[in-house]
Amino acid sequence: MIRINLLPVRAARKKENVRRQVSIFFLSVFLVIVVMAYVAFDLSRNISDLNVKIEDAQNELTKLQAISRQVKEIKEKLKNLQAKMDIIEKLEANRTGPVRIMDALTTLVVAEKMWLTNLTETGGRMSLSGVAMDNKTIADFMKRLEGSPYFNAVDLIASRQIFRGQGRKFKGFTITCQTSTPKPSKEPQAS
Repeated sequence: MIRINLLPVRAARKKENVRRQVSIFFLSVFLVIVVMAYVAFDLSRNISDLNVKIEDAQNELTKLQAISRQVKEIKEKLKNLQAKMDIIEKLEANRTGPVRIMDALTTLVVAEKMWLTNLTETGGRMSLSGVAMDNKTIADFMKRLEGSPYFNAVDLIASRQIFRGQGRKFKGFTITCQTSTPKPSKEPQAS
């Protein structure tokens, strides 16, 4: 029988296996390093893109904050202008208001039957004192006041009988009312 020594083949196989395992190990390490380098490069690119976006957003935020300040300033100016316009309108109404009220009073007084002796106005509340021929004249005057757009909340405070020269009997009265200035109509006037 022939004997074959297989020991060198086994040793060669073992060497080949060790070499193969070392090659696979180094190849695996190389592949891991390549993958890590790619991931690091990709993350670095993403970070730089995000940094650019952050910088753009900060620039946009700065611009918007400047615009917001301008809008606030304009709103404040508009608020001041509106307050001035309201004051001008109020002054205009107050300028013509007393003239219109006095004109309305002259048309509401019952001619030759009554006379106004005192008129005071404080804060939109007017007090009228006068002399009339009788109670009916006072009532007519009050109805006229209530029907006028310039007066409301008309109240008779006092009515008393007074004597004036030669035993004549008259009625003294005190009336209070609230004054109002109706807004003038903005319709075009026919010429």
